[in-house]
Amino acid sequence: MGHENLLKKLYLFKDLSDAEIEIINQAATNKSYLVGDEVFSQGTRAKALFVIQSGGVRISQTSESNEQVEVTRLGPGSHFGEMSFLDGEYRSASAVIIEPSEIVALDYDKLSEIMIKHPGIAVYFYRQFAHFLCGRLRVTTKDLSFSRSKVLSHF
Repeated sequence: MGHENLLKKLYLFKDLSDAEIEIINQAATNKSYLVGDEVFSQGTRAKALFVIQSGGVRISQTSESNEQVEVTRLGPGSHFGEMSFLDGEYRSASAVIIEPSEIVALDYDKLSEIMIKHPGIAVYFYRQFAHFLCGRLRVTTKDLSFSRSKVLSHF
């Protein structure tokens, strides 16, 4: 298996015991990607969340006018594709490899089974997720407030 060190560094699992990390590791598989490979595309059914072991990924969305909008670029230690684990919705963006990459996938079905069988892990995991999403929401709110103030100052 061998993903324990990477998982242990990820905030979602950082304070779990080695035994708990080994349980999470049961949901993990590793895959190699080349530049231009698509990990997933916007609008597709989600089956896993991903952690970048090495390399890089571009997250982008296609707008209603069919324009590609880059959301972010991620590197080693970053995770992506987690939102659908929580809400069951289709992918809100696409993920494309920007440099040769090794990526660990955490299968949603296996991860869900682990959460059911190990409620202590589930409580910790969802709490960490909530903190992460709150941080994202705060940044988004700040960005929207800044953007709005700039638009209003033009009138």
